[in-house]
Amino acid sequence: MKQVIACLKLVVIAGVMLALNPSGFLYAAAAQSPERLFAELAKLKPEQRERRLEEGSRKEGKLNFIHTFRGKLARGHVRLFEKRYPFVKVEMADMGSQDAAERFIAEETAGRHLTDTISLAIPDMPVILNQNLVAKYPTPATRRVPKQFQGFLDKQNQWVPWYWSEHGISYNTNLIPPDKAPKSWQDLCNPAYKGQVSFDPPETRFMVGLYVMMGDEKFQAWLKCMGENQPIIQRGHTQRMNLMLSGDHAVQGDNFLYVGAQEKKKDPKTPYAIVYSAPILAYAGAMIINKNTQNPHAAALFSDWTLSEESQKYVADEFRGPLVGKHPYLPDTIKVVTFGYLSEEVVDRLHNYWKQHIGKKK
Repeated sequence: MKQVIACLKLVVIAGVMLALNPSGFLYAAAAQSPERLFAELAKLKPEQRERRLEEGSRKEGKLNFIHTFRGKLARGHVRLFEKRYPFVKVEMADMGSQDAAERFIAEETAGRHLTDTISLAIPDMPVILNQNLVAKYPTPATRRVPKQFQGFLDKQNQWVPWYWSEHGISYNTNLIPPDKAPKSWQDLCNPAYKGQVSFDPPETRFMVGLYVMMGDEKFQAWLKCMGENQPIIQRGHTQRMNLMLSGDHAVQGDNFLYVGAQEKKKDPKTPYAIVYSAPILAYAGAMIINKNTQNPHAAALFSDWTLSEESQKYVADEFRGPLVGKHPYLPDTIKVVTFGYLSEEVVDRLHNYWKQHIGKKK
């Protein structure tokens, strides 16, 4: 009899909690449901899985998303999704990758599960992964990722890669004729380019790519010779590109190549060329789903859709790097060095190398 009374008391208490804070109580009761849902979906046949995702998304009706594409580029991408799935209303914010990670962590730390999913550069993920905020999401959509980019996949299914960004070498053709242009990363140490090569201030993604390509010893040696060559250090990839094209300096060793490629498409006379003989450093942008998402079906639906034909075509049409399909300006024969993220200890070491050899040259 005492056990029955105790159970009745618990039911009454639960009812009061539900009345006072329905969203909080219901969420606590289903805290693990997103990952359980994703595990169940992984067992279904593709057509059954897609039907479940669409049915669930219709009931949820919304998605809170942080896009690290910016402005018009981000809005156009989201509108394309909403046109394909008009029953999902996307509430979108767009910001830089590191800012997006910080905002997401702040929300979760405060217990406010506002963001369902984020598009984030993989090298910027450790701060989120370390706090166990990402849902494991196995999906057949990643089967579309070609062999060349398999290194962007995560064995634990913590993200869905859907585009890639590049760092490469480019130069002003009015200042350097093709036969005098650098052919490799090591060539940037050539005294002929002294004071003519620009970089952003120490950028983790750029240094990690060089480290993966060169190894520790060669990376240190490269930084040393670059420091002796008095590089230009100035923040802002687009700003530096515009300066180079205007004749301020001759070469860029740390830039998003699409900026110059877009200008060249607008005006073929633009004095811009890419060094195709040097490996391109490539990292992926990926979708991660909040472990505490309030709209798991819509989050999964959007993540899968990013690898769809229409999404990938949009990426290519906007001069970004699609994972599936032909790149808008890089040839298929280009050598690509793919990388993700490294431990904090290694990253700190790379920054110290930069400070030692280049930082003092600012």
